[in-house]
Amino acid sequence: MKYKKFITSFGLFSTIIVTVIGVGIFSYPQEISSIVGTDGWIVTIFAGLIAYLLLYIAYLAVKRNGYNKLYIILNNNFGKIFGGILALIFIAYNIISISFGMRIFTEVVKMYLLEKTPTEFIFIVTILTGMYLITGGLGSLVKFNEISFWIMFVPVIIMMIFTLNNVDFSNILPVFNNNPIKYAEAFKTCIYSFSGIEIIYLMIPFIKSRFSLIKTTSKSIVFITVFYAVIVILSLSVFSKHQTNILLWPTMTMMKSINIQGAFIERWEGVAMAMWVMFYFTTFSNLYYLSSDIVKDMFKLKSITIPSIVLGVIVYIIALYPKNIATLYDMGNKFIPPLFIFNVVILPMIILLFRKLKKKSIIKKVMPLILICVLLTGCWDKVEIENKQLVSIIGVDTGEDIDKQKYLKNVKPEDPLTSIDLKKIHLTFGSPDLSQLGPDKGAQAEDKYIDADGYSFQDAVSKARLKSSRSIRFSHTSLLVFSDGIMEHPYVLKEILDYLQREPSLNRNMYIVVVQGKAERYIKLKTNMEKNMESYIIGLINNDSSNTEIIPVSLNDFLVQMNENGNSLLPKIGMDENNKDVKVLGSLAIKNFKAKGILNPTETANIEFLKGKLKGSKRMIYLDNHPVDIDINNTNRKISVGEVKGKLQFNIHLRMEAQIKNYYLDKNLFSVNTLKFIQDNFNKSIKIECEEALKKIQQELVIDPIGLGKYLEEYHPGIWNRVKDNWDTEYKDSTINVNIDTQIRRIGVVK
Repeated sequence: MKYKKFITSFGLFSTIIVTVIGVGIFSYPQEISSIVGTDGWIVTIFAGLIAYLLLYIAYLAVKRNGYNKLYIILNNNFGKIFGGILALIFIAYNIISISFGMRIFTEVVKMYLLEKTPTEFIFIVTILTGMYLITGGLGSLVKFNEISFWIMFVPVIIMMIFTLNNVDFSNILPVFNNNPIKYAEAFKTCIYSFSGIEIIYLMIPFIKSRFSLIKTTSKSIVFITVFYAVIVILSLSVFSKHQTNILLWPTMTMMKSINIQGAFIERWEGVAMAMWVMFYFTTFSNLYYLSSDIVKDMFKLKSITIPSIVLGVIVYIIALYPKNIATLYDMGNKFIPPLFIFNVVILPMIILLFRKLKKKSIIKKVMPLILICVLLTGCWDKVEIENKQLVSIIGVDTGEDIDKQKYLKNVKPEDPLTSIDLKKIHLTFGSPDLSQLGPDKGAQAEDKYIDADGYSFQDAVSKARLKSSRSIRFSHTSLLVFSDGIMEHPYVLKEILDYLQREPSLNRNMYIVVVQGKAERYIKLKTNMEKNMESYIIGLINNDSSNTEIIPVSLNDFLVQMNENGNSLLPKIGMDENNKDVKVLGSLAIKNFKAKGILNPTETANIEFLKGKLKGSKRMIYLDNHPVDIDINNTNRKISVGEVKGKLQFNIHLRMEAQIKNYYLDKNLFSVNTLKFIQDNFNKSIKIECEEALKKIQQELVIDPIGLGKYLEEYHPGIWNRVKDNWDTEYKDSTINVNIDTQIRRIGVVK
């Protein structure tokens, strides 16, 4: 049978890509990292090679059958009955896949964007929009794919570039650190992510240039493989292996974590959700068309409309069937893998073996995009800005019943506790008074406050909502304040952390500090510098690059650290004697989810030195009875490790660039010997300070904030596998040598 050849090489290229790369890309890093950890990107590349081989086999199956459509090939080779059965199995996989995908797509849309919109409504709108697109014909679908390719991947690539501010590429180390069984298990997960390559059965009969077909398909597989690998690398680099393993949708969370102060777009939640919609809808519409087209050929119908209606109803029923997200994933793991193997492996091989033996308007092309924008506006979730309460600061204090947890030990899961009034934690929410904001009123406003007690963070949030006449939102929260009392209750802290990493609306770029005493006092304190406390504390953090007495810790950083080993350093703040201003006390060391001790500001700064993350600092030495102020501009760290008498020996080499800012009038510094003398004495001074800080964290607190354990895991996995089960003892008994090399580059504009 002859077909009209109208699909260009770019049409084929874009169609394969937008069909394969669906919403699975948002969960893919978690799925692969949970099996092989930092080797996920390597397995992805290997899976890409196998995916190309499978695509090539499908191409051969179509080529050797005269470039016919799939059902025609099945009918010619296996007859009407058996060929029809094979076609139904092929359709079943596509329908189940897009149905489960629709449910996941809808759950995420409701979680992040349209909380009050009924699930059924989102299903119906998506199906009707897809139905409108596919009834326009294959030409309209291909043009839609070409347009969607640019709409999807240009913004995503830009967002990926923006995430580079938060990456630590050492997180992808070590490599090749898993056994062969793990790699095989991970490969199975990876190859499923190339589901959708069967769209080639729909496209090949209508390709203009069949000579460039292999080249085009290979380009599409290379693009998909590289895209998957980069997403895995970025997720691991931003969140680390441990945090990536527990996030359901790491790619979505990574996009939401982008924070560019002063940029045209500061909050990227909307952009991320727009990408989520596009990535699902392109996969849905292409596989929807493929399945409807096969049904049309089976029953020799002239129009694809009736098959699309019937399959649309089936998709709706299947998508609505799972009771929750856990059931959905469980059903998907049971049905999708065997059907996938049949569609992309068994069926094309069977076809090969049996063969061996025996024009639309532009409106049709862009209207689906318009329908998505109009119909998914979310009338149920419409909230006017004046009816929102944008929480900017949250304080977490211990509740009066925090020590009564022991009374709940005998409570059974089935016991009725809906009306329980256990005041375990106390939350304070601060929101700017929007009436004080405007072009003529300034960019800051005084806060209004709501307090609430609860047996959990969510319970306190729910009670706070009962006290507010507006809808409480957390997307603009910039500061989370913990009282030091909370840090004395590890079981409560774990419950709070679970909420913080589970709640999708929270801004993961918010800063975290610990305060001495009640957090509520600090939040409600009025300062002379700013109209609200969050602006003042965030200003201290952002403007502290020259002192390094405050280590900036975001919510994302804190969750990553606590999920790795339950240890972290958080900046600690106290009040002055008059209780009218705040002061920096240093850092609170947390070990095993409990406060372990305090590092003073100087020790905190020296820890930043040892971490090699110092952006700027000021130090001083005495020369001829006069202070010499030295400004450190940059720090570079290198670590080496060895073993001496059965104990680990770490060597930390710190290289610094500095300039002299202040000395004494008429004193000449423009001398090689003088500068060398200052450098040598400065090196000795910093070395002593760093060794004192190391002694405290190593012997007294037994915490590893400078990341020696992480260094072993990434660069010396053999040593790490031997010591990781007894790391605290090995770390405490190890020797840590510090070598300082300071280069004073500038002395100012006078000699």
